Amino acid sequence: MFQGMDVSIGRRMKVLPMLKSLPALNLPDPYFAGTAGFVGSTIEDLHGDMCAFELPAAASESVRRSHDAIRHAYIYAYFSYDLLTMAASQTFPCLELALREQIGHQFAGRVHKNGRPRPAMLDELLKSAKQQNLISSEIEHLSQLRNMFAHGSDTVLNPPMFLTTFEIVTDIIRELYISQQV
Repeated sequence: MFQGMDVSIGRRMKVLPMLKSLPALNLPDPYFAGTAGFVGSTIEDLHGDMCAFELPAAASESVRRSHDAIRHAYIYAYFSYDLLTMAASQTFPCLELALREQIGHQFAGRVHKNGRPRPAMLDELLKSAKQQNLISSEIEHLSQLRNMFAHGSDTVLNPPMFLTTFEIVTDIIRELYISQQV
């Protein structure tokens, strides 16, 4: 076991290695095994959760690939709980990618004072899509959540917390591509 110093109280503490050993890779994370935190879901439950989050056929391959990577990270969090936070942090770049593909051209030609291109940020893209009635989903607080993950966070999520945000993001992406088909 590694030893570290807990400087806040000035005594030695045990620092557990984060990388699982090779034989333990296919074992459930303690959170899902019920030996730490809460008694979690089975891997079948997690897979079932993600089956509900399909994108329409009109979604681009790049958005689908990004979205599916998030879904896989959620499922594989069964083996490494930290993947849940990684999945959550990637939901916002996926949403931004879909928004840029669908309406990003409307912001073409914008430049910073120094002449460099100034693409629209997530908040601008969301507000613009909402104003154009391309999406009806609630968008309040999404930019704040994105910033929390983009700028580092020690937030520990549980599956229901992740699913709430992922459902909103997936619904927005669905609306974007469905509105383009009409």
